[in-house]
Amino acid sequence: MYGMDSYISGKAASPHIILMLTAVSTRWHDVVLSMPSLWTSFVADDSDVNIMKIILSRSKNLPVAASLHFPEDSVSYESHEAMLAPVLQEHASRIRMLYVYNAPSTWLNDHIPTFIHIELLCLQANEGRGESVSIESPCTHLVLKDFPSRISLSWSKIEVLHLGYIPIHICLEVLEKCTHLIEFRLRDSPLNSSIDETWLPSSPFILPRLKVFEWPVDDQHPVDRAMLQYTCLPALQTLVWVEEDIGVRSSESLSTFFEHFSSTLSAIQIHNGHCGHSVSSYFSKFSNVKSLDLKRCDGIFMDWVFDDLAWEKCLVGDQEMPVLPNLKSIYINNLNGDLDQAKVLQTFRRSFSQPSESSIQPSLGSPFRIEVADFKVDWTLEFKEELIKMVESGYQVELWEDSKPVEWLPR
Repeated sequence: MYGMDSYISGKAASPHIILMLTAVSTRWHDVVLSMPSLWTSFVADDSDVNIMKIILSRSKNLPVAASLHFPEDSVSYESHEAMLAPVLQEHASRIRMLYVYNAPSTWLNDHIPTFIHIELLCLQANEGRGESVSIESPCTHLVLKDFPSRISLSWSKIEVLHLGYIPIHICLEVLEKCTHLIEFRLRDSPLNSSIDETWLPSSPFILPRLKVFEWPVDDQHPVDRAMLQYTCLPALQTLVWVEEDIGVRSSESLSTFFEHFSSTLSAIQIHNGHCGHSVSSYFSKFSNVKSLDLKRCDGIFMDWVFDDLAWEKCLVGDQEMPVLPNLKSIYINNLNGDLDQAKVLQTFRRSFSQPSESSIQPSLGSPFRIEVADFKVDWTLEFKEELIKMVESGYQVELWEDSKPVEWLPR
């Protein structure tokens, strides 16, 4: 509820449900009140300070999560902060997850360092505030949303960093400085913010530990071009490639970005793939990719991808093999168009999980799976018959819809 995907999450469970449990019987009442671990299931939310105090008190000395929402007007803020101050002073060392909305920079500077055992910190600012922020915290997992100005962080301590609706040039500046990152995700960054070209990197920088990288790409924007040209990710395992509305075109910076990768890449996610230049041509050298996740891609882009998967070859060492020869799964969500079923069938055929030449028994190893979600495909009779024959012949292939195997394909 308090992370990057808060806009799609449901409400967190309210501790008021405890009242229903305590009313069952005297024994239930005593058990509930004597179970600290039960009370840590709830977020100590300051929307009701009394309930917040109860959660913190009943959870004893166990780690807890807290959520703070500060009013915008100064009078209400001072009153609210005065009520919170003694509560936070007593329990700050127990708080492991903290979400803070609309706290002024002075509060962040004074209080964030007091949460000495914090493991996840999510800070969301008021979009209209333009002041720069300095955050000193031992926290290794940080989520920042709606900060329009420059940010100062404990750069060397951050391992997981999620940014949302922060000017893109600030995001790149932060990325370059956080050299110990393991996971970096960027969502919904405004591109029309003013850009000081002197803030952009002028030489390659390496993030030696980064395994997960997500970025919304517009390779015609100067910040995106700088990111593509200078970011080196030698340990990357998962790439989340999000295309902006105009799509991604072939460019020198795009080629440079993929040249900086190593063979560690094992998962690719493409969101909003458009009918322009297909970035799938840059993935041909990544022979260890096992999963391909395609979300909200248009039909022409999907046709291009499956054309590559079905027919194209690449060199792995000195051996010619299908593109992404170790691919084991394709996940398709919110497709804007139709699938070319002949190409999908050929993609099944090219999978390396084929019957053994020396036995009629199915080959060992995990099956090759294609899964479609959020839409139904009207599979043709010819497609069904061919896929059934493949399974009966020993090919280890699966077709899923809505998180379960299709009923007409034998297992």
